[in-house]
Amino acid sequence: MDKTLNITDVLKNIPLFFELKPGQLEQIALISDLIEIDPGDIPIHEGAKLDFVYILLEGEIKVEVFVPTFGQVETSKLGPFDILGWSAMTPIVRQRTGTTTALTHCWLLRMDGKLLFQLCEEDHDIGYIVYRRLANVAARSFLTTRIQLMNLLAKSGS
Repeated sequence: MDKTLNITDVLKNIPLFFELKPGQLEQIALISDLIEIDPGDIPIHEGAKLDFVYILLEGEIKVEVFVPTFGQVETSKLGPFDILGWSAMTPIVRQRTGTTTALTHCWLLRMDGKLLFQLCEEDHDIGYIVYRRLANVAARSFLTTRIQLMNLLAKSGS
């Protein structure tokens, strides 16, 4: 991926933003940038301050949570167009709920969480589209984490 790409053009190819109008895409582009990370890089640390929301454009990232007496437990793997850092959009949650580590070279769209939250508050059409998708991402995250923790408990009990 070319870091010099126009961010608005990148946004047009992300399913989350298909329903947005050109002006709305421009607003999101203003609070976004493209970053690349290498295998082993950790864009999100569990317990860290909320800052950015990311959309994985290329590559693979694992998500882990810390479980006392077990250490880091992998709960899922993310691929292209998956969203990470969604907790930056939930005002009740004040810190990251998991750690993400790049498994391959990755390209991500990085959006300022505070500014995206503000944009969603100001333009309810953007807010509806973004939060509808984030609700599904959060539900999937809770489900996969629950399944992994249940498997961990089952293994430790036998």
